[in-house]
Amino acid sequence: MILVVEGPSAAGKTSYCRRFEARLLVPESAAGGGPGAGASLEEAGAFWTERNAERWQQSCRTEQAADLAVCDTDPLKLHYSWCLARAGLGAPAAFGAQLRHARRAVAERRLGIADLIVCDIPGPAELRRRRDGDATRTRRNFALHARLAEPLREWYAALGALDPGRVRWHFPSEPPEAATRPRYDLDLFDAWMQRLPGPAGEPGAG
Repeated sequence: MILVVEGPSAAGKTSYCRRFEARLLVPESAAGGGPGAGASLEEAGAFWTERNAERWQQSCRTEQAADLAVCDTDPLKLHYSWCLARAGLGAPAAFGAQLRHARRAVAERRLGIADLIVCDIPGPAELRRRRDGDATRTRRNFALHARLAEPLREWYAALGALDPGRVRWHFPSEPPEAATRPRYDLDLFDAWMQRLPGPAGEPGAG
């Protein structure tokens, strides 16, 4: 099973992941260079899709070796550009470009939908309290990520409505029971994208 642990900054994703054995963990991608300042939206979409596909393949290798992979944030990572657009902080066209590349990668089985996503989205005051209580991380982009919390809920709520049980809205105290689901189902992927509300309140991402 591929298990994804999601939530906004300071939700406790990394702390929760540490409950599992280190050999099961697929950490969040390390910070690194992007596609370059002069990259087009298509080039940027292709770049991030390849980065995400590499992490998905790492998740698959971990699962093959240990029957379970625990991902600190979703390897699909398509939600980030959508959440930015939904919050009015990014260009809808940037999400559209990445979506085209991501869909192709799903069709090629280089990227997929995790079997189970556990997502915790505390309220703004609780997120600030957790941020202030953690001196080990600076969280420079905390304010930005806090604004993306509600779009993140909308993103996974759309998937959960289509495939009940695939998304759980808390970090379970006991390890979830292992189960696999279709990961490369383009009908589900397309229905998920169609169910999303559009950027800045528009009805449907199309």
